[in-house]
Amino acid sequence: MKDFYVSKSEQHKLRVTVSNCEFPNNLKNLEFINEYYDTEGNLTDTSTYQFFLTETALIHLSNQLLSS
Repeated sequence: MKDFYVSKSEQHKLRVTVSNCEFPNNLKNLEFINEYYDTEGNLTDTSTYQFFLTETALIHLSNQLLSS
């Protein structure tokens, strides 16, 4: 599994995870996780956006994001 932060500040973090699905095994599980914190550093809200993509679709998505 890959796990990394796209952006990170005291009040907001955007984390991405990519892992292989067990079934069907040709899919990748892509999650975008938004985390919001109050001024004291306490987690106040989280939202997760989950996508199941083939490796080809994931590569296409990456290429399209970088071609702008």
